[in-house]
Amino acid sequence: MKKIADLLKKVVGENNVVTAKVDRVAYARDLTPYYSPPDLIVFPESRDHVIEILKLASKERIPITPRGGGASFQGSSLPVRGGIILDLSRMNKILEISKEDMIAIVQPGVRYETFEHELNKHGLTFPHDVGSHDAATIGGILASDSNGHHAYKHGRVSPWVQGMEVVLVDGSTLKLGSRAPRYNIGYNLSALISGSIGTLGVITEAILRLIPKMDYDATIGAFFQNLDDLMKASHAITMSGVDCGTLEATDGYTVNTISDVMNLGFPRCEGNFVGDVQAFSEEELQLKLAVIKKILEEHNGENVIIARDDETTKILWAPRMEIDIAIMKVHPGYREIGFAAADPCVPLSKMADAMREIGRIIRSNGILAAVFCHTGIGIIHPAVLFNPTNREHWIGVKKAEKEILEYVESIGGVITAEHGLGYVKNIYVEHAVGQLKLKLDREIKRVFDPDNILNPGKMGLDTTERDTDVQFMYDEYVTDSELWGVEK
Repeated sequence: MKKIADLLKKVVGENNVVTAKVDRVAYARDLTPYYSPPDLIVFPESRDHVIEILKLASKERIPITPRGGGASFQGSSLPVRGGIILDLSRMNKILEISKEDMIAIVQPGVRYETFEHELNKHGLTFPHDVGSHDAATIGGILASDSNGHHAYKHGRVSPWVQGMEVVLVDGSTLKLGSRAPRYNIGYNLSALISGSIGTLGVITEAILRLIPKMDYDATIGAFFQNLDDLMKASHAITMSGVDCGTLEATDGYTVNTISDVMNLGFPRCEGNFVGDVQAFSEEELQLKLAVIKKILEEHNGENVIIARDDETTKILWAPRMEIDIAIMKVHPGYREIGFAAADPCVPLSKMADAMREIGRIIRSNGILAAVFCHTGIGIIHPAVLFNPTNREHWIGVKKAEKEILEYVESIGGVITAEHGLGYVKNIYVEHAVGQLKLKLDREIKRVFDPDNILNPGKMGLDTTERDTDVQFMYDEYVTDSELWGVEK
């Protein structure tokens, strides 16, 4: 790869190509148990750089994996076939913020937190604050078609993309959409590129739709002895027409554990509810809060708390945000690792039962589970917490993910709704979507990337296996073939 590195240095400069082992090791991981180092890392600073890099990679048939913040739970940015990591973090310019057109034009390496801070100075917001907002980049958010905490109110990110510039594998540039707020010409390729995790092209610029920032906000929380009551309360809030930014729930195990470890004094419960509310005036905010508080209490919500300050807000969100730290204190050596059942979606009417059953499945396999959900959109996030140096725990994780996904499908749900397929879900893709859908996906991939060099090994597009191209961070890890043989 020295020859390739030397050629790339001529394109992007000496300081923008990295080949040292210590750097390659740093790019060999995300939040999954896998370890797969690239051969080199290149940092483009412009679209022209990306064009020349892709031309070279295409000519030499070298795998190339685009990377944003590297915070994937699904192995989306792992270079599972080695090759080149295309780190877009130095393409980090906010090119324009227009209050008149209600858009921003940005490069892919802009971090969400930085972007939102700049927008707020103009009284604007891009309402897609993902859980990894301090690390996530705009390119990564678009490539994953992320939801974010406010997806209940604002939906996925792809409808907020008015346009984008994408460099294809042969170096040609595809320009989609425009500054105009509506575009209906031909197939919606922006929506296709969004969520494709760099398997079809590299996003080098995006035109994003903005909305006014609401300056009045509060967080409201309550505790429930019964998850059924919690879900009914959440649905009643939806039916009331009050436009909450978030509707969230956490299971009792998580709430009770975090309360004990952090000495928060929460009542023992089967689950807690947290919602964020925004408004343009104090009067509007108080009206919304009054409606929500009444609904929570009518559905047996206890200890209703309304937070207007950062400290109380942080306490209400603690079961969601601090559980991994709390578990480590109770069980030294335990940690959370990304697995295939991290983001299923179920019908809203099945939410309470699904939270209980998913938690039961994980715990019955000998590992700990913290179960969160976006109550308004049916997405459940089970976090598996275990000792990664314990072989029996790995067996439990593998069995649990299979049982969870089978259960989710049995009640009319789907295996992923937020994080995407990445690498860890390869073995479940064909069963989930069917042979025809997978065949069409693979044909689309071949149109864009006939030699399969763009982020290969992902989404079931060229393999329905995992654990085969990669190394493992832990000697105790149990591979699919060891556990199941041919069967999954």
